[in-house]
Amino acid sequence: MSLNDFILQPADAQRVLFGSAGKLGPQAFAQGLIAIVVVNLLIQFLTLVPGLGLIFGLIGIVVGLASIYAWVCIYSKRFHDAGKSGWMTVAAIFGVIVVAIIAGAVLMPVFGGSLTANAGMIGGTPGSVMASNLSSLIANAAVGYFVYRL
Repeated sequence: MSLNDFILQPADAQRVLFGSAGKLGPQAFAQGLIAIVVVNLLIQFLTLVPGLGLIFGLIGIVVGLASIYAWVCIYSKRFHDAGKSGWMTVAAIFGVIVVAIIAGAVLMPVFGGSLTANAGMIGGTPGSVMASNLSSLIANAAVGYFVYRL
């Protein structure tokens, strides 16, 4: 297996990311999950750009809503492919939230971020963005791995 096996091709993006009907094999699931996570990580880092952070933050809200929909679609299709109910996606959402909270609680002090100091700011500090991105990456990788292996 090469790195290119995990890159979502533009021609397959609509089939993989949108619509919860049908099935999705492990490889296409991994491609979709990686694409969603990478786009969200990039948007969050772009919120740190001085002067443009607010614009990227607002764009990030729209991208975030679209990614939530795509995330639910790929998980639902993967569960269907594994012979499970698409409603198992709710358990996956809960799992990602729990793992992200635990990872964030551990990583936030390490990177010098604060959970409350940046309330009201879209971008936050570089430390809080790094901790948030890493906790999101860890949570999606952990839950995604178990769903990939179904």
